[in-house]
Amino acid sequence: MPRQARLVIPDVPHHIYLRGNNRRRLFSTNADRARFIGCLARGLEASASRLHQVTLMENHVHLIAVPPGPDALRVLIHRTCLRYAQIRNHARDATGKLFEERFHSKPILDDAYLATATIYNDVNAYRAGVVADPLGHLWSTGPLHAGRASLIPLDLWTPSAWYLALGGTTTERATRYCEAVAAHVRGSTTAPGAERAPRYRLRVERPDGTSARDELPLWLPKAE
Repeated sequence: MPRQARLVIPDVPHHIYLRGNNRRRLFSTNADRARFIGCLARGLEASASRLHQVTLMENHVHLIAVPPGPDALRVLIHRTCLRYAQIRNHARDATGKLFEERFHSKPILDDAYLATATIYNDVNAYRAGVVADPLGHLWSTGPLHAGRASLIPLDLWTPSAWYLALGGTTTERATRYCEAVAAHVRGSTTAPGAERAPRYRLRVERPDGTSARDELPLWLPKAE
């Protein structure tokens, strides 16, 4: 049965999910992660795509990127993953596919889904027990959204229109984002100044290595 053609909508954010082939580990050290970010920078440049969000986990990667054309996502992921796989396999004298052959992607068609995906991805390491702070994973854009230092280069990150609408200054946006994350982690329905967003089915990677598609609710601060 032929596989379904990928839906790519130019100038719309896409939620992208990369996983190691047969759950193979993608990153063993911070040097590996830094190399991947370097490859990602080349992929973004080659495809002219913009990066709203990224999280590096041990055996998978979450991205939110905006492609300028229908072929841009393919170029972005091919340039990023092929180069990184070559570097990692060469360093370990390994062979075989590092990433699953087909990456997962889905257009993000409204701000509620964009907010849900952004926050879920940023707190992925916290939910997996990797860090104690929901926005403490330095190999993600979580700290950048919170106005903190991150190991993701600032010049690689393009804040989304939804994030920019959270406030008129960097401090205001960071504060509102942290409030949204705190409410999301608590599962709160009574966060001050919050409005309920629809539930969205996102791919969830569990700490035991299994994955599923779960419905994730989100309570968001209203943009000023």
